[in-house]
Amino acid sequence: MLPGSEIKKNYILLACLLFLALFGKAQSSLLFYSTQDQFNSSNFNPAFLTSQHNFTFSIFPLSGMSVGYNNQDVVRDMLMKVLRGDSIKDAMTEVFNHLIQRGVFYQRFESSLLNFGVNTKYGNFNFRIKEVEQLMSNLKGDFSDFITDPDFNTLFINQSQKFPMNMVYFREYSLGYAQEIIPHRLSVGFRAKMYYGKFTATSGVLGELTKENSNFYLNTSGSVKLSIPLNIVQTSDSIITGGTLADNFKAGDFLLNTKNLGVGFDLGFNYILNDELTISASVVDIGKISWKNNLNTVDYVGKYRFPDEYTVDSGNDYITKQPSFAQDTAFMTNALFKASIGHEAFSNPLSAVFYGGIQYQLNSALNIGFVDRYVSLKGMSFNSVSLTGTFKWGKNVTVNTGYSIIGNSFFNVPFGIVRNSEKGQFYIGADNILSLVLPGIHEFSGITFGTCFYLFRKNEKYLKQLEYLPFYERKKAKPNKSRGLVF
Repeated sequence: MLPGSEIKKNYILLACLLFLALFGKAQSSLLFYSTQDQFNSSNFNPAFLTSQHNFTFSIFPLSGMSVGYNNQDVVRDMLMKVLRGDSIKDAMTEVFNHLIQRGVFYQRFESSLLNFGVNTKYGNFNFRIKEVEQLMSNLKGDFSDFITDPDFNTLFINQSQKFPMNMVYFREYSLGYAQEIIPHRLSVGFRAKMYYGKFTATSGVLGELTKENSNFYLNTSGSVKLSIPLNIVQTSDSIITGGTLADNFKAGDFLLNTKNLGVGFDLGFNYILNDELTISASVVDIGKISWKNNLNTVDYVGKYRFPDEYTVDSGNDYITKQPSFAQDTAFMTNALFKASIGHEAFSNPLSAVFYGGIQYQLNSALNIGFVDRYVSLKGMSFNSVSLTGTFKWGKNVTVNTGYSIIGNSFFNVPFGIVRNSEKGQFYIGADNILSLVLPGIHEFSGITFGTCFYLFRKNEKYLKQLEYLPFYERKKAKPNKSRGLVF
């Protein structure tokens, strides 16, 4: 293979990783929290397993997936630049600037590979295998705005800005259990989990303006811990200029990696106060992963002296830049990316997710539900709330819709359908139906769907009894197996 072709192949693979890690904005949809008999509802609360159908089975790609995008234009432009052969550094810069503008950024991708549930007299059990990818970051602040925003002119000394970021991709094997502690009143659930990490990137980088002998300096410190099949490229001055895929990279080894082991658990309850009111709460993904493969620890030691010719005004504790400073930002960015590379093993916690919900049964056909979700990770925690109505449409169809605030997206109208039958269940939902109608206006969009099958169903030989003939059972008619036409 020609060297140029090899480089383009690496760029394409890196772009695919970025596409997955930076822009798939989705998670277990809050839309279906109040639909406890949805077969994937234990993603929210393991106590909801008491509502599962007996012998529930589903397998990829039908067993459930949640995927979406935040700002499709940026995704398309980034990929097109890379595929055209443009510099991947330019594409990364565009991504970085986009994340800086957003403040707290959260996305999660989930895909269930296998799901099997069974109910016994000893409780309700569920075995599940799924893939999870998540990114959380908070890159917005005075230091980053001073560097990237021409209209942000003043920066104070000794006020450091943190650049927290946590990106993780892992496979989960888990066993869930739920039991009614008080019949028809209180249910509790627990799920034990084992994780196999595929890749991660965790940032503890700081940016700060300091003053030394009447000179002002922009400094970077802290580290980024990586477990990714990536070779970091540096200049002779230890300035990071990019990265390439490891020479021994194999897609199969990457996807089936078992060298990064972790453990965790979920815990929850569901309490029926009366015929109308139900409350529930849970915590999901209390755990951590130990990373021992494809290790790189990037320790930043960047330092850039701010030129006097670009200073309009300065005092003892601040500096104000000229608009023409934008001409010198390329050199400044290089200086701030100076770092040393280590290869130490490390571990980091997963982002714990807390749920709290209230449901009110207004009548036999309408259930009103409110749910609060708090995603907890140091420096990047955020909250989401959702108010939904669950409508029974006929015997087998449930329709969900309402209003939700998801992180920093304040106007979302979710819509979803759950279809039940004797053979199984199907569901599909959009986190914000307006984004499908007006994609250029609404920031948040996502879709979730899944199908399961009910195994070992009883074969009913008799039709429902007639009220006026209580002791007479009518047999079902045998199906006509004739292959010919019947007139």
